[in-house]
Amino acid sequence: MKTILSVLAISCCMVVSAKAQGYQPQYPYDPYNPAPQQQQSYQTYSSTGSSYGSSNSLLGYQSLEVRYIYNDFKGDDRLEGDSGFGVDLKLELMKPLYLRFGLERITSKTPEAEDLDLTTFSVAGGAFIPIGNRFHIFGELGARYDYVSEELENISTDDFYLYVRPGVRFAVTDKLELALSLLFTNTDNLNERVIELNAYYAMLSWLDVSAGIDFGDEVNSFHVGGRWRW
Repeated sequence: MKTILSVLAISCCMVVSAKAQGYQPQYPYDPYNPAPQQQQSYQTYSSTGSSYGSSNSLLGYQSLEVRYIYNDFKGDDRLEGDSGFGVDLKLELMKPLYLRFGLERITSKTPEAEDLDLTTFSVAGGAFIPIGNRFHIFGELGARYDYVSEELENISTDDFYLYVRPGVRFAVTDKLELALSLLFTNTDNLNERVIELNAYYAMLSWLDVSAGIDFGDEVNSFHVGGRWRW
């Protein structure tokens, strides 16, 4: 819990510091108050589909993401073959705030494995700070609830917990995004700490394919999917 509070304090200090300094991102994108001399250039840049600040850009905060997940439980062969799916919905409020809703379901029913049926619901509020036109710092504070069909060793049937998730997003090009985040929770179930690595490639102006790895203290997850932006 001390770790979570420390990360929250650091995140708050970063936001306050940025606001106090009156920070404004540089050309070509200023999400708060674009300079008049940049307007014409910004409009031309946006028409190419390369604007990193528009709502449906790679670094936007209005999206629906669906992914297939395969989980590798460290040192536990009883849950071999565990897999499932995840869904994430992001909705932008007023800049720089957004909401995030999540659903994740994993199962393990192979003949050699112990049965597992775990469903996780999550909701969070987040904020982001653009650093230049390709790089964002963000942070989320949220809550999760785990529902398990039957109690297993080290996995409770019901678990409600809080989490904090600071991270960064980087638009390498107008088609490729890389993201890194750290997840800290106070759960009694799986993974109190997770390092999340994700990559997104724009197949269309509104659709990305994605792949990623989550390194947890108890479970590693590998996932592929798609993201719809608007």
